[in-house]
Formats: sequence, C-alpha cells, structure tokens
Amino acid sequence: MTPEAIRAIVRDTPSTSHEGGRLLYDHVLRNQASRVLELGFAHGVGTVWLAGAIAALGRGKVIAVDYLPARNRRPDAPSLVREAGLEAIVELHFDPISYTWHLKRNLGRYAQEPFDFVFLDGAHSWDTDGFAFFLIDRILKVGGWILFDDLNWSYSTSASLKDTDFVKQMTEEQ
Repeated sequence: MTPEAIRAIVRDTPSTSHEGGRLLYDHVLRNQASRVLELGFAHGVGTVWLAGAIAALGRGKVIAVDYLPARNRRPDAPSLVREAGLEAIVELHFDPISYTWHLKRNLGRYAQEPFDFVFLDGAHSWDTDGFAFFLIDRILKVGGWILFDDLNWSYSTSASLKDTDFVKQMTEEQ
C-alpha cells in the first residue's frame, strides 16, 4: 500500500500526523519489521500506516492494543482498517483494563513470537508506560526497535487535559 493511498484513507483523522505516519511507514520498510506491536491506537491512524507498510513488504502482521473506550472514537480503528483493506494483517484488541494487562495475559505467546518493532503511543504516564516498557523488553526481538511517541508531551501542557480534575490532583512529579 502506498503512502498516498494511506493519506487518502486516514484523511484528517486525529492522533498520528501524515508526517509521523510516514516515519512509521518508512521505518517498517527500511528495517523489514514484519511483526509489529502498537500499544495505544486511538482512531487507528498509526495502525493503518504500520499495516500499510507491512502490506508493502508483502508479509507480516500488526497487533494493536488499546483501552476499551477506543471503540467509541469516530472514526474507529476497525472502520479505518477495513476501509484500507488491511483486516487480514491487523489484529485489534480492545482491553477492558489496559494494554499492560493485555501484555500480561499474552506474555508467553508474544515471547515465543517476539516483535521486530513496538510503537508505544498510549497512556503517557510513568506508571503505565514505564511498566509497559518492562514488559516490551521481554517480547522484543534482539536488535528490535521500540518507539515512544510524544516524549515532549505532558499532562500539564495538554490543552485538552490540563484543566481537568484528574490532572489538577496530580503531584508536580506526575
């Protein structure tokens, strides 16, 4: 699948920009990353970019995991994946607790078939993503890649979250 075709499908759907998506796409192709894990997919834009690259490689799979409320996003990830015709190579999981619990439940299986590339674009919190990194280390191939999204993002500077009670109750360190 070409980057142009992906752009036409994801249009202006939020979360992963066209530039960010193209970086994911190019990374998968350049490194021949045929087994990819995405933690935190929101609308599924990054998923389509990753799977589009897998399709261009001609082999592989993307396993993407997010919290159950991601089902309520519009557009939702299953719709974008279906529109792109990538259902055969994308496995979407909506976990009722979190992707760390999904990893716990699948640790043995994933360790048997480790990932070439993991894209972590999830909770953006130390307690969730710090633990996710610990688990990812156990399921990433030797020489594999992990990419943390939004390294410069913070709750205190988030336009949509900084004034919420959730953020106001955080300590400075959080």
